[in-house]
Amino acid sequence: MSMIRGLSQTLSHNRQAVNLDRFQSVLARLQREGLSGILWVNTTPPQESGSPMSILQQARAFVQRRKALSERTEQDWRTCPNCGSNQTQRHGSYVRHPTSLEGKQTVPIARHRCLACQRTYSEQRAELVPGSWYADDVHRSGVDLWMHGRISLRRAAELLRSIIGRQERWKLWRVFHKDKETGEPCYLSASTLHRWLDRAGCSAKARVEGQYDDVETSGQLAVDGLWARLRGGAQRVVLLVTDTVTGVVWPPVVARTEEMLSWREVFLRGLRAGLTAQ
Repeated sequence: MSMIRGLSQTLSHNRQAVNLDRFQSVLARLQREGLSGILWVNTTPPQESGSPMSILQQARAFVQRRKALSERTEQDWRTCPNCGSNQTQRHGSYVRHPTSLEGKQTVPIARHRCLACQRTYSEQRAELVPGSWYADDVHRSGVDLWMHGRISLRRAAELLRSIIGRQERWKLWRVFHKDKETGEPCYLSASTLHRWLDRAGCSAKARVEGQYDDVETSGQLAVDGLWARLRGGAQRVVLLVTDTVTGVVWPPVVARTEEMLSWREVFLRGLRAGLTAQ
């Protein structure tokens, strides 16, 4: 237990930079504590069929899907996505009113009916998010403001409302300009942004294994702990390992304290995701 306490003191300092040699020594000490059967570093994992995709492979696949969807023509939509038959006919349409960065939009969506399988389907648009009142550019802008801009969710929502609805801070930016009224204000809230981020986080958490296999590591690592106060007065700390050169953040862990067992889980999750120690 004395070794665990000593290692806990070494790792629990916030923003303490560690090089790859120290990281390897940490793993060696963890192994001597009886974790040798758990720690396993996969430096060149095989990419077999059905194996989980890394975060880079997921990004490439996402971009390819969106690009293919945006390039589909009216003729392409005449092919049934269910059975592949070309014997289809128009089956009415409906209208969606998503809110984009340019304000409220009106987007007609055509429906089709397949004469072969008797099923109906709707055309899809790359800029629309299924089940959301906001378009894709609002989703991406909100996440980018929080991650790249490093501002709070409340401020990110305020900036997006100002741009979309020409309201709030927009009026401070353009005091002497006469803008045309958009006709409808924006009500995007911080809780909505939080829901988008939480949904993305749950999806990433379910696919930790091999998530960072293709991500290069500079060897300059740092550990950090961010304390947060939750509703009801509870406190939790977010523990993470980051690459100080590339800025890559490995899967974090939310814990009650910065004890050794919590930091062990951080490194184990990083190893599962593809962090190499060689």
